[in-house]
Amino acid sequence: MDKKNLMKLIIGGVVLVGVLFLYWKFDFSKNASQISTLKGEFDNVNTQVNEARKVVTRMADYIDRIKVLEGQLKIANKMLPDSQLLEQIIDTVTLYANKNNVKIMNIHPIGMTVTNEQASVNQEFTIQATYASLGAFLTDVGNQKRIAKVNDISIKPLKEQSENLYTIQAIVSLSTFYKGPGAATKKEDVKNDKKKK
Repeated sequence: MDKKNLMKLIIGGVVLVGVLFLYWKFDFSKNASQISTLKGEFDNVNTQVNEARKVVTRMADYIDRIKVLEGQLKIANKMLPDSQLLEQIIDTVTLYANKNNVKIMNIHPIGMTVTNEQASVNQEFTIQATYASLGAFLTDVGNQKRIAKVNDISIKPLKEQSENLYTIQAIVSLSTFYKGPGAATKKEDVKNDKKKK
């Protein structure tokens, strides 16, 4: 190889190295910082997408839970009616008394208790029964669809047993519950919110 060709080759190599250096200095380094910034943004968006995917996979579980809660709410609304329904209470207790051979001697209202979310009607029932029939009666009252609570019970033996073989007299203090004024207010608030939307 002669000197002329060698010189051309060296000059060509130096020019090529110079061009590559200038490209790296002015163009590639600037683009490298942009690439680094974009990579950081990509990683951030990728993290958000992964979080969103997790939420989407859990969405079916949330929908199933909401359906279960809606079913429980329907049952609760049946158990906690909007009004006192006193006649229904007395009819239900009378029905259970007749079913279990319990004789209702007296029904005495003892007032109402009202809180924001719920209210209760309190009554005292004087009954005659046997221990077994009293237990069955109280079980039926406790298992009814409407929420009822036996607050107090006092039992004393009967001195004179009747022909139906009642052996005890019991005074049962019973509360039945219904929705209080706060629950009605909440319903109105929900209706008003829907109208605003």
